[in-house]
Amino acid sequence: MEKKKQIGEHIVDHLSERMNEEIVDPVLDEWLAEDESNQEDFKRYKEIWKETGSYLEQETFNAQYAWDKIYRINKERDNKRKRLVNIGYIISGVAATLLLVLGFSKMGVFDKQPEMLVRMTADYGSRSEVVLPDGSVVKLNSGSDITYSYNAKENIREVNFQGEGFFDVSKNKIPFVIKMNNGLRLKVHGTSFNLQAYTDEKTVEASLVEGCIELDHGNDKLLMNAGDMAIFDKQTNKMRPTSGVLSHSYSWLEDKLYMDHMSLASVCKYLERRYDVTIHLQKDLGNSIHYDGVIQEETITDILGVLSRLSDISYSVKGKNISITSK
Repeated sequence: MEKKKQIGEHIVDHLSERMNEEIVDPVLDEWLAEDESNQEDFKRYKEIWKETGSYLEQETFNAQYAWDKIYRINKERDNKRKRLVNIGYIISGVAATLLLVLGFSKMGVFDKQPEMLVRMTADYGSRSEVVLPDGSVVKLNSGSDITYSYNAKENIREVNFQGEGFFDVSKNKIPFVIKMNNGLRLKVHGTSFNLQAYTDEKTVEASLVEGCIELDHGNDKLLMNAGDMAIFDKQTNKMRPTSGVLSHSYSWLEDKLYMDHMSLASVCKYLERRYDVTIHLQKDLGNSIHYDGVIQEETITDILGVLSRLSDISYSVKGKNISITSK
C-alpha cells in the first residue's frame, strides 16, 4: 500500500506537468517497466486526467479556492502537503476524510462508475459536510446520501441526492443539476438553498436562500427566486409554491427543530433520523397531537421530556427503542 501511495504521488507530479514526456522520473519509469498491467493502469490514469481536465480548467472554477475549503474542513490533512492535486476524488465517512482516487482501478472504482468523483453519506444519528471538486459545499442532515459527478456527455455537474442538505453551490458556467427519485430535477447556477428529499416522505421541499433555481418534472417547471419555498407532491407529481418561515426549513444547521403545527408522528420521524433510534407510537396517537414552538436539540431524553410536558404522553426508553403512549 505504501508503494502504491508513492507511485501515486509520482503519477500526480507527472500529470500536473501537463504530461510532459521530456521530464525524467526514474521511480515512475521503473514502475512502468515492472509489469505491462502498470502501463495499462498508467494509460487509464492519463485518460481520466485528460477528461476531467477539460472540466476542472474552466475559467470559472478556482481550483485553489476549492482546495483551500477542503483543507480547512478536513483539518487532519497533512499541513506539509500543500500541493494542489486536481484529480477526481471520493469523500466518505462522517468526518469527511479525503481519499485521493489514484492507482485504485483494481478496486473497481473506475471500472464500475467511471464518472463518479465524490460520494458522501450521513448515517442516522450523524451529520456531515462535504466539499465538492467545483468548490460547492453541502451540509448533510442525518440519513442523507449524495453522489457527485461531472457528466461530460451532457456537460453538467450532476448530483444524485436523497435526504436533506443545505447546498452552497459555486458559480460556474457548467450547470449544476440535482436528480432525485420520481424523476424530479433541480437546476442551479450558483446559489444556496435547503433541499429535503427523503425517500420515505410524501413530499420534496425546497427553500431558496439566495440565487435562482428551477424545479423540473417532465413538462412541469417551477422557477424559484430568493426567499421562495416550494413543495413537490410525490403522489400527484405536482409542484407548487408554499409559504412559511424560510429560516425554519434549515434550522437543523443550528441544532434547532421548529415545530409549525407538526404532528407527533412527524416529530418522531425526525428524532429517529437525528438520534438513530426506533420509536414505537401508540396506535392513532401520532396524528392526533400537534406541536408549535422550537426545541433546541440536546439529548433524545431531553426532547422527549419537553414533548411529554407539552402534551398528554409518556415514554419509556430501552436502548435504541423508545415507546410513546398516552398518559
